[in-house]
Amino acid sequence: MSTAKPRPILTLLFNPFRRVAGWPALGLGLAAILLTGWIGSLSGTHFDGVLDMHTGPASVPLWFFLAEGLIDWLALALVLLAAGRLASRSAFRAVDLLGTQALARWPMLLAALACLPPGYRRFTAYLVEQVQKGKLDPGLLHPDAAVFFSTLLVAMLATVWMVALMYRSFSLCCNVRGGRAIGAFVAGLLVAEVLSKVVIVLWMKRL
Repeated sequence: MSTAKPRPILTLLFNPFRRVAGWPALGLGLAAILLTGWIGSLSGTHFDGVLDMHTGPASVPLWFFLAEGLIDWLALALVLLAAGRLASRSAFRAVDLLGTQALARWPMLLAALACLPPGYRRFTAYLVEQVQKGKLDPGLLHPDAAVFFSTLLVAMLATVWMVALMYRSFSLCCNVRGGRAIGAFVAGLLVAEVLSKVVIVLWMKRL
């Protein structure tokens, strides 16, 4: 009785690190991060935290959008590198974890693309205006509401996908499994989220 083999496309989408790691993963991941930042700059979408994404006026230069993604990647990768050294009982290459963590951020490219429709930005501006006026009208009958909520759905799914890839990267590269891996990863993710936010906010104040 033969067992079904996983489809190559599904492996590449949901577990690419069995095929790509190290320097190739780092190159592809950095390209995806920078492309995401550039696309985000077109709609004023900031990836201002390991897990954060906000859209507003594009009032900062392009390099800042690019730097945000690099800060997010480095914050988590370096924290997980330290966590992996503590949690793992075997040696592993730092470049494998750095590379696969960079590649794990590629679903944010889909989130950046989802923010490009003008309807999403118009409805975002509408909600900001309502908040500034002290109103709580969600504007569900607004003509751009469907575009806005569709974009939110894509962004949430992309974030979940990204976190799943980040965990696979950590578990595979550091050779840790079970509760030890989950605990170390969750702790690292929380620390990196705070670290990335602090660094980006401090850098923003210097502009």
